[in-house]
Amino acid sequence: MPAATEPPKRRQPSQQRAQHTVQAILQAAARLFAEHEMRDQPEPTTEQIAALAGVSVGSLYQYFADRAAILRALIEQQREAAMIALETMLAERMAAMPATAGMPGQEAARAALRAYVQAYVLSFGGYDDHTRALARLAWRHDRDEDAVAALRMASERIGAQLQALGMRTLRVPAPAQMFALTRALFGVVRAASLERSPLLGSPALEDELVRLCWGLLQREPEAG
Repeated sequence: MPAATEPPKRRQPSQQRAQHTVQAILQAAARLFAEHEMRDQPEPTTEQIAALAGVSVGSLYQYFADRAAILRALIEQQREAAMIALETMLAERMAAMPATAGMPGQEAARAALRAYVQAYVLSFGGYDDHTRALARLAWRHDRDEDAVAALRMASERIGAQLQALGMRTLRVPAPAQMFALTRALFGVVRAASLERSPLLGSPALEDELVRLCWGLLQREPEAG
């Protein structure tokens, strides 16, 4: 008779608990950092974050060295989620472009570009008091080495997305053009966020960003 197989071992609950604890800490941190930012208060302490997360300070330090490490992890998590959402949205728009009835190729591309810019502003500038407070906090911490590296990687991913859009009906921008374009997007949204500009999220600002991107992506008319 074949040897009886052992039932599969259950996953160690400690790993699940660890993931749950980390997420609880990050969720508490997001709430407190946003609240303190909106009230112009000093950043929350690790004790305050641990208390809201429902964990001990000792447990918090098992996962994060200090408050700065919590903030870095929070910013990284939110920016990665934003990038995935942007990539998914653009992929869906591009897939639908050939089936867009009665709309010329460039009009469809421009509509996709506008949707992308709108989503970009919301993702990196925020859409309500809470998310805009977190966006300001993230932009203020973008000068250290890790944050600059993260922004560079995000710029490359955004450049690849816009380049993919250009490959469909527009021209493929040169590397220098993509560098200027992605940094311009970052710069405008960063400035609007940090200055708490009423233009952030407005149709007027989105119009200008679309024109900026379109000017670099639009294919020049062929000589007759």
